[in-house]
Amino acid sequence: MELAQNAADAAADAGVEGRLLLRLLDDPAGGPGRLLAANTGAPLDAEGVQGLATLRASAKGGPAGAPGVVGRFGVGFAAVLAVTDAPAIRSSTGAVRFSRTESAALLRAGASPGLVAEVERREGHVPALRLPFPAPDAAQVPAGYDTVVDLPLRDAEARAAVEALLAPGVRHGVGDVLLLALPALAEVVVEVPGRPARRVADVGRRWRVLRRTGRHDPADLADRGVEDRRRLGWQLTWALPAGAAGPGDETGDGPAPALLPGVVCAPTPTDEDLPWPAVLVATFPLGPDRRRLAPGRATDALLDAAAEAYCALLTEVAADGGDAPALLPFGLGAGRVDAELRRRVLDRARDAPLLVAVEHPGHDGGTAPLLLRPSSAVALTGAGADDPALLAALAPALAGLVAAPRSADRLLTELGVARLGLADVLDVLPGLDATGSRDLFAALAPLAADPSAREAMSGLPVPLLDGRRVHGPRGTVLLDDPDLLDPAAARVFAGHGLRVVDPVASQGPGRDLLLRLGAREGGAWAVLTDPAVRAAVAASPDAEDPDEVAAAVLDLVAAVVTGPGGAPDEDAVRRTAQDLPWLADLALPDEVDDLAPAGALLLPGTLAERALDPDDVVPVAPDALREWGPAVLRAVGVLSGPALTHLDELDLGDPAAGEEAGLAGFAEYVEDVWGDVLDEGAAVPDVVVVRDLDLVVGAWPEVLADLAGTPAGLRALTAPWCLGEHRRTGLTAWWLRRHGPLPEVSRTAEGRAPAWVPVAPGWSASLPAAARAALGVLPDLGAAGAEDLPALLRLSAEQPPAPVDLLVLWGLLGRCAGDVVLAAPPRLAALDAGGRVVVAAAGDAVVVESPAWAQRTDLGPRVLVPAHAAVAVADLLDLDLSSDRAAGVVEHPGGEEREVPAAAAVLAPDLPGSWRHVERLRCDGEPVRFWVGEDGGVLAVDAVAAAAGLAQAVGRWSLRTALAEVLTAADPTAALAAELPGLPG
Repeated sequence: MELAQNAADAAADAGVEGRLLLRLLDDPAGGPGRLLAANTGAPLDAEGVQGLATLRASAKGGPAGAPGVVGRFGVGFAAVLAVTDAPAIRSSTGAVRFSRTESAALLRAGASPGLVAEVERREGHVPALRLPFPAPDAAQVPAGYDTVVDLPLRDAEARAAVEALLAPGVRHGVGDVLLLALPALAEVVVEVPGRPARRVADVGRRWRVLRRTGRHDPADLADRGVEDRRRLGWQLTWALPAGAAGPGDETGDGPAPALLPGVVCAPTPTDEDLPWPAVLVATFPLGPDRRRLAPGRATDALLDAAAEAYCALLTEVAADGGDAPALLPFGLGAGRVDAELRRRVLDRARDAPLLVAVEHPGHDGGTAPLLLRPSSAVALTGAGADDPALLAALAPALAGLVAAPRSADRLLTELGVARLGLADVLDVLPGLDATGSRDLFAALAPLAADPSAREAMSGLPVPLLDGRRVHGPRGTVLLDDPDLLDPAAARVFAGHGLRVVDPVASQGPGRDLLLRLGAREGGAWAVLTDPAVRAAVAASPDAEDPDEVAAAVLDLVAAVVTGPGGAPDEDAVRRTAQDLPWLADLALPDEVDDLAPAGALLLPGTLAERALDPDDVVPVAPDALREWGPAVLRAVGVLSGPALTHLDELDLGDPAAGEEAGLAGFAEYVEDVWGDVLDEGAAVPDVVVVRDLDLVVGAWPEVLADLAGTPAGLRALTAPWCLGEHRRTGLTAWWLRRHGPLPEVSRTAEGRAPAWVPVAPGWSASLPAAARAALGVLPDLGAAGAEDLPALLRLSAEQPPAPVDLLVLWGLLGRCAGDVVLAAPPRLAALDAGGRVVVAAAGDAVVVESPAWAQRTDLGPRVLVPAHAAVAVADLLDLDLSSDRAAGVVEHPGGEEREVPAAAAVLAPDLPGSWRHVERLRCDGEPVRFWVGEDGGVLAVDAVAAAAGLAQAVGRWSLRTALAEVLTAADPTAALAAELPGLPG
């Protein structure tokens, strides 16, 4: 280093390019050899010789230290004495040599006794560089150089030390750092026997270098020696290996970090640790040992200058797109100087433009990067902080955004960079357009699997198709078809709460992210059924622009009902009209361009025009029909025939529900059919109804044929409604029986129903059998059901039927009494004491509750129903039971018990084991043939009567004949065998 320093100073003095040759020569005689150091520049002169021979009397630098001059005090050359005792210097101006041996001999020969004694006390050691000698001309200056230093090596140890210093890759040896420390030196050539010559040059290609010079304030040097006080000028150099500066460097062949000196160079390496990714060479004041920086104001001033210069160097790195923060020292220092310099650098770095903005990183077509001061920058922390794609998506809307790799997290915080979590960034993020949002969503998509990141993204700003922006995807709609809605339609529905994401923003991988955060996908049906569309329809008559609302809704409906190829899908038309009955409230223009609900409009030339009251329903506007077509208009409720509505649930306890659905006679129906069970729960599920039946004024055969011609219409006519365990006739059939074109109950012309039932019109024969049954058209009396009972009871009282018809009617009454509601009729057909049919006032008739009571003909006209249904029928018709009109006191003389043959158990295992035979039997004074007591005991006047009593006792009235045969037969078993094949199964 000292030889190179002298070479650099010589070149600087002469103003030429400094070159140094270091040539190790072997000794032909086998000695350790010699080292030649040849350099260009100013030759040796008398002042130079005086400086070499006089301690701290360097002739370099001029009065204040010339720029580029490094050596001081004449002490540097003394370093050669580490390997030689006889250095020589030859120049074009002359030569001089020194010799420790000759100097000692002269001292002994001519010195005073005291001086000789001192030399002896020092064991013969004398200064080698105090007495210059003339140099012989044996060694010449190598060609191309101006001066050569000739160092005969002392011994093998000295040679080994020189070879080690000349070896390539040595940290403090001959390499780039040497040239960086000595800027006047452009080249060093090393020649060692047995190795190829090595040239070190062009250091600027491998290093990014920043040099600074300045002058000390004289006060800063007040505590230094005389020579230091004279040298006010200072120099410093920072150098970064090319590979450390990032993408802005053109080369990548810089030295490995292990070969950096790792210490402060002043300019020779000191013992002050500096484990930085850069080299610092500066003219720091040194302590007496020249290994440590001397504390003081001059050192502090130079440390300040070094910190300023290092920040400037990093700013250059950042301007070239390099990673400047990675080059900032952070953490505990390796020593006092390192810690002081770190503190100074970090203090200044807070306001140095060394962070590269994500928005304009540079190197894209030559664009310069946008540099930011840490104090004005912002960086993400936590999820996504070092994701380049996310940062690039955020950058256009988040001013001052910089990358924050996890390795630099603490450093950026120390520098004062504002740190925001993802949730905070999204909260303050200005509006992005749809394309920017799409890129942002795509960049955020990889974070969707992280629950904490999903929570942070809950407030993600989402652009909507209507031009608004909402915070948070939850509840927004992602269109399956981007052409389903245009912005105008989206604005119509937005006022009622529909939030449709801009289709551009929801493209790509960000779509899955939005779904994970609570958005929902929506096709035409999903959007049409959204509550916001329903609200828009309800408000359409009062809208500022009803036509705009109508267009938006009809566009959606068209998307739903249009099949492949553009043809209407009739199933979709019917489903839309039935399942979305609220569409009938959409305000549309009529034929005179007045607004009316779609459900109050009809299509010209259809059944609706022939059948419905023209005072209540008018044709739709021709323009609307031409623009949208009949299929779309039918789907929104414009009438072409009977209007069907499918309801998931209908609250029978809410009259407004029927009114809202347009159900004629709803309140009356609920009272008549369901009045007895409404307290058990009032909602009937899954029903199909026909809307506005009360508007039909003609063309009834066509209307009913149209209804019965579709599955939904047939269901509306025939399906019972269910409320809990109860199944009763539906509203449509109930209303048509009372207000439709047919009698409430009628018979087919070709059927076997009795003549007292009116004949149905001939056109009813074309209706399906199930539709005819629902409308009360009976092929015979046995086909009647509960819904036919009220009319049949009324008709039977108007024109008395045959007894057999009355028995069939009473059988139906017994079966249905528990699940039918009807008003108690004022008059009833019943049987008198002689078994004839009579029409009696309801208050006169009685319901006979058992065969025993049927023997009593003195209680009034009788209604004979199955015994198990007698109480229910009496309650339904508001009639007395026979037992209500008589005490039922039985009188008889004493009798005898008679056993029931064991064979009779085959007919009924629970038969009583005996019956009591009596001669006479009366009930309340009226003669009867048998009676069954409350305990099940049977009294009878003979065996046949006993059979009747036993049959009643076991509740099997049909067994009375078979039992009579068994009780009266001489051989009961044979009688039983004869009866069994004829018994009902």
